Amino acid sequence: MSEFLLLHGAAIVMLILANGFFVAAELALVSVRATRVEQLIHTGDARALLVKKLQENLGDFLPAVQLGVTLCSLALGWIGEPFIADLLRHWIGWLPDARIYGRIAALALAFAGITYFQVLVGELVPKALALHRTDQMVLGIAGPMDFFIRISRPVVRLMNSSAALVLRGFGTPIAHQGGVHSSEELMLMATAARRMGVLPEFEETLIHRSLELDELLTREIMTPRQQMFALPFDLPIEQASARIVAEMHSRIPVYDPARGHEFIVGVVYAKDIARLMHFRASAQTRFSSEPFSGMLLRQVMREVLVVPETKPVLDLMREFQQRRRHLAIVVDEYGSTVGLVTVEDAIEQLIGEVEDEFDVAPPSLLARTSGELVLDGSVTLRDLETQMHWDLPREGGVETLAGFVLTQLGKIPEQGESIVYDGRRLTVMEMDGNRISRIRVQELPSMKDDTGDAAEA
Repeated sequence: MSEFLLLHGAAIVMLILANGFFVAAELALVSVRATRVEQLIHTGDARALLVKKLQENLGDFLPAVQLGVTLCSLALGWIGEPFIADLLRHWIGWLPDARIYGRIAALALAFAGITYFQVLVGELVPKALALHRTDQMVLGIAGPMDFFIRISRPVVRLMNSSAALVLRGFGTPIAHQGGVHSSEELMLMATAARRMGVLPEFEETLIHRSLELDELLTREIMTPRQQMFALPFDLPIEQASARIVAEMHSRIPVYDPARGHEFIVGVVYAKDIARLMHFRASAQTRFSSEPFSGMLLRQVMREVLVVPETKPVLDLMREFQQRRRHLAIVVDEYGSTVGLVTVEDAIEQLIGEVEDEFDVAPPSLLARTSGELVLDGSVTLRDLETQMHWDLPREGGVETLAGFVLTQLGKIPEQGESIVYDGRRLTVMEMDGNRISRIRVQELPSMKDDTGDAAEA
């Protein structure tokens, strides 16, 4: 009898420990970083190679873990609860109607006891160990789990095939298990790491911005055509050099004056002009006439890169890198020039504003008083969102604050007209022809009124 009790007791303990092993194996393997596994491999630990093998084969590993946990739980219910209940029945024989209620009470106590120890020893403790001693745990489980997967592979493959068949009936393909995270999950992880003090705020911002590049379009970062500095291709180099020095640009679009400012035909580099002017100064000592005096911009301009306004900024950066260009002309669906974009514009979407010694910060914020701002109409909605945390809708391709006000009003406004949106009053302060050049933004004391569609004269 004592041997019978000992065997059953040992079986219960082994099943609880086995359950804990599978729980720890799952959490340890999905918690360890792939880069850490590579480091362990470089130390010469053969078990790390098994860990890498398991990580690359999660489609078999995770079902095998679930199979192991399920078998342990079923075996505990089959062996443990009746055995514990029989032991307890001898201790509760004093209850009235023990033959009727004793069995029920014993089973209830056995169930509670088995559940307690299984949750404690088979779940909580293994999870804590897997999180706090990930390296030791993952190396320790690698060999046994590899062996268990081999012997259970036929059952695992059968379960995977059955799951795929059931999901196919619902029109849903079976998902491949892996450590791949979506962009949203990566951003949440970066934010969590920053809050825990693991990641600096700048690196969190860099991660967020890099993951958003594929959703950001070129038209959102370009300089609009109305603000572009361009020169006609028939302009003499002497005149062009003076204007280039005054504007302090290194690359200047060149247009066909016969077809208009928006018909860009090339780009001229300031360094090419400087090189020619240097040659000219050197040649004057040897020639009586002035060399290069009759040259026009069309003779020194280079081919210009043209990109659509709907091109994602991530693809734009790749094209800049592959084509070795620093400037591109942006066109709309009709082929008309709508703006200009540079490598600097793209890089600024990652690390913020980059200004050289010639840059003049655009006066987007023209004035600030208590509860009131005066903004340039050309300030982009993206800048308002990132710098002022003011999220305005961009329906219909609207990219600037002036464009948003125009869309809300539905007409070309007159000075003094205003709209109310999101608890703020936006008033047209100044017009430049048909363009809104200045907008006053006032915080309203309350948001009881509708915030979105009211337009006032």
